[in-house]
Amino acid sequence: MITDNEVFPRLFGLIRQMHNLSMKNAKTSGMFLGRGRIIHILALSDRSLSQRELADMAKVKPGSLSEVLERLERDNLVKRERLANDRRIIHVRLTAKGRESYEKIVEERHRFGSQLLAGINQNDLESFIKVINMMGENLHHYYGDQLPKDGKEGEQFDQNC
Repeated sequence: MITDNEVFPRLFGLIRQMHNLSMKNAKTSGMFLGRGRIIHILALSDRSLSQRELADMAKVKPGSLSEVLERLERDNLVKRERLANDRRIIHVRLTAKGRESYEKIVEERHRFGSQLLAGINQNDLESFIKVINMMGENLHHYYGDQLPKDGKEGEQFDQNC
């Protein structure tokens, strides 16, 4: 019988290795903490977003967002513009360089995912997803009152983010 003593060390070890690779690749691509999420949100938007909208969507404080946007603008990945009719409102959009950067990140993540899942058949993947979903349900059933309510933890992972 397989026990939690066999499952969790393997699961946590795999997650740690994936996280370490992700952080290493983030440093290489210049997508440090927070930057990738902001670029992702802007890339999926069909219009420029106000800084307030962007902060709400990214679930970050406006002050923290301003710091990230300053770096992104300095690197020519985003452009911030004040509205002509209300100078208090600043809209943010991706630049061509920002969109290109986003597309490279998405391509790299798909490559990484494909390599990680190589040789695993569809039935095994479906079983894996079923088990993950069941574990999530158990987590919420037994520990839901202890989970953060801000929506940052336990979110569904976006396939491109």
